[in-house]
Amino acid sequence: MEHRRVFCRYMRWRPTGISALQLGFLLVLLAFIGGAVSAEGLGLTDQRLAGERPDASGPPTPIRFGVYLADVDDIDDVRQRFTVDLFVNGRWQDPRLALPENERSGQPRAMPLDKIWTPRGLIVNDRGLRRQLPLVAQVDDLGNVTYRQRLSGELAANLNFKEFPFDTQYLPIEIVSYQYSPDEIRFEESGVLVGDAGSFTVEGWRLRMRAPELGEFTIPAAGQVRPRLTYVIEAERVSRYFLLTMFLPMVLIVFMAWTAFWLQPSMVNPRIGISTASIFTLIALGISVRLRLPPVSYVTRADLFVIGCTVLVFLALGVAVIGSRWASADKMVRALKLNAAMRWVYIGLFGVVVAIAMTI
Repeated sequence: MEHRRVFCRYMRWRPTGISALQLGFLLVLLAFIGGAVSAEGLGLTDQRLAGERPDASGPPTPIRFGVYLADVDDIDDVRQRFTVDLFVNGRWQDPRLALPENERSGQPRAMPLDKIWTPRGLIVNDRGLRRQLPLVAQVDDLGNVTYRQRLSGELAANLNFKEFPFDTQYLPIEIVSYQYSPDEIRFEESGVLVGDAGSFTVEGWRLRMRAPELGEFTIPAAGQVRPRLTYVIEAERVSRYFLLTMFLPMVLIVFMAWTAFWLQPSMVNPRIGISTASIFTLIALGISVRLRLPPVSYVTRADLFVIGCTVLVFLALGVAVIGSRWASADKMVRALKLNAAMRWVYIGLFGVVVAIAMTI
């Protein structure tokens, strides 16, 4: 408006002999000055919109996130990672983006994220997620903002293997605002985690979606607290595979060592051969099972079972050696009694091993 007043004053006092070329040049100059002033004002407005949250002096701005889990590709026990393909939907309201009633069309506007205010959210257990959609939000006539993004890649999880292979793991998707405190923004519990668990490509697990959990995330170095919204995938391991490939072979190995008690004590070579073969086979199988897990500092149920079976097989070897020595020292009666007793003591000890591994 200022350049128009200048132009009008100029038109009142301009010399009557001004040429059409001079007049055109003046119009172009005034238009350029007006455009520069408008652009400067727009830049200030964009900067204020992007840097200040709506109603900065008012109550916390409510933020609603929803997550659609398209797929869980893999759960890596050793690296403690799980691979996902998901869609994130964030919603909030910014009244500053609302249009006047005479300009409302009912059609959403696409606005770059760097031109508007956002809650500055991130997934803190991200270990390589890739964005696949543009950084653009949809804004309706009333200033309601919707941001959608597709993410795929790895997330970290603190897995607990004490109950392995009968364990249930909890795989988190932790959304945190890295800039705003709980006094400035508030995550809503109405957001949900949805997905068709039956269509996920991960094998060996049964997955369920849990309700979101609200909490706080503390940055120790800075002493700052940030709001946190956690979605959790409950993953129950299918233990049938391990029962068939780990527990059943170990049971057979234990009972293979048990057959030494049914041989005569004088049969030294067969008894020792059976016991030593059982030990080597059991150790190899136990190592292969342990390689499936990270080097944790605690003992799992599988470890208890492997250790118990190993002790039993070593016991069978020791009894075989003692019985053979008694037989060669003309103590056959004692050797036979030892054999007969160990046939049932061994079974009882195996039951104790199973009970300890399954209940402790």
